[in-house]
Amino acid sequence: MQIKSGGLWLAAAMLAVTVTGCSSDKAGAGRESMEKLKTEIGELQKENKFLKEENDRLKESLVKPVTAEEEQGAVKLLNNGSSASAADSGEVYKLIVKGTPLVIDETGEYTITKTSFSKTVTPSNPGSFYTYYEAKEPGTTYLAITLKVKNLAGQAIPADKVAGVEVTYDNKYVYSTFATMEKNGGEDFTYTNISAIGPLKNGTLVFLAEVPDEVKSSGKPLYADFGIEGETYRYTIVK
Repeated sequence: MQIKSGGLWLAAAMLAVTVTGCSSDKAGAGRESMEKLKTEIGELQKENKFLKEENDRLKESLVKPVTAEEEQGAVKLLNNGSSASAADSGEVYKLIVKGTPLVIDETGEYTITKTSFSKTVTPSNPGSFYTYYEAKEPGTTYLAITLKVKNLAGQAIPADKVAGVEVTYDNKYVYSTFATMEKNGGEDFTYTNISAIGPLKNGTLVFLAEVPDEVKSSGKPLYADFGIEGETYRYTIVK
């Protein structure tokens, strides 16, 4: 009986050890799984923080207002020979901006000084007798763009060779222009094909396009492309 009792006690002890070992193994595996899970959660939290920061930076760049200084700097950059993308077609054009001289070395300095719509176009400082232009077709008006030119070349340049201008309305309607030139300080107009601008002298040309009245007030895109010395410079009148 004692031997049997001893055998039962030994068996019980061995069972206890086995159960304890299994519990210990399970606890160790549980701790390992828990640590792994904590590590994965930590990595996900880091990744989520990074994505949130990137998203915030993207939103800030999309809605950041353009300051006057930034806009002026962009204009200067563009007029020094850089280019900008035209929103209507995705093509790239150099720009000319009203009031900002476009300087082409040893060729000329070009400044758009005025843009206006009028049924009748007169010189800037009419004298006692002067020439004027009137849009004859009903429902039309003249779009007049005044360009002041300083000749930086070594010889006189014919006035009719200074620039060619084409006007586009609503990104699809194209209008040709013709040019006239002021004389005697703006007292009268003269023909460009009989006029020239001497070296280091100034000339004022007015480019005229007869357009429908709606072009003046619709608010739709309107721009003029200036062809100067083999390059095209876009002047945006209405975006």
